[in-house]
Amino acid sequence: MTTTPHRVVIVGAGFGGLETTHRLAGSPVEITLIDRRNHHLFQPLLYQVATASLATSEIAWPVRHLMRDRRDVTTLFATVSGVDADKRCVLIDDGCEVPYDTLVLATGARHAYFGHDEWEQFAPGLKTLEDATTLRRHILVAFERAERETDPEKRAARLTFVIVGAGPTGVELAGTIAEMAHHTLPADFRNIDTNKARVVLIEAGPR
Repeated sequence: MTTTPHRVVIVGAGFGGLETTHRLAGSPVEITLIDRRNHHLFQPLLYQVATASLATSEIAWPVRHLMRDRRDVTTLFATVSGVDADKRCVLIDDGCEVPYDTLVLATGARHAYFGHDEWEQFAPGLKTLEDATTLRRHILVAFERAERETDPEKRAARLTFVIVGAGPTGVELAGTIAEMAHHTLPADFRNIDTNKARVVLIEAGPR
């Protein structure tokens, strides 16, 4: 008599999703790992992509490649639109349903704008590869535009970088921008002194 294996659906192939998948190795379960991106991202190094220290390929790895030796794991590249708890299935945005016995939601977090989502177009966050490449463009273009700016006040504004959040990513990003300005870029520009770049790190907490 055959029994149906316990079906585990894990939504999210970040640190939480991959760690759960790893811990379930050898268990009598069938795992379906779903993520809207086809890569696992090492988020702690996003700031290095944002400051042109690393390429995107150095901090992102295909989920299928990571799971290639796990015959108990099925990887789905899909966007989850909801969960039907009564039917015990995950809803995919193309209309498909993925049934589960146990559901793990490990979808990660997004940056917040304190109720002011209109700020996002002016202040991108740093949670994805797309965020990192957008920030890298903003940072490098700021130096380029400062090089062409003749008004001292406007040039100083171009060379001012404001970071909100003094957690590990904010601190590392602030430090790396300062390092770029003081050590990496000075010899590349003729009209500006990149050492005059100003980095402002804002933190609401007491420390």
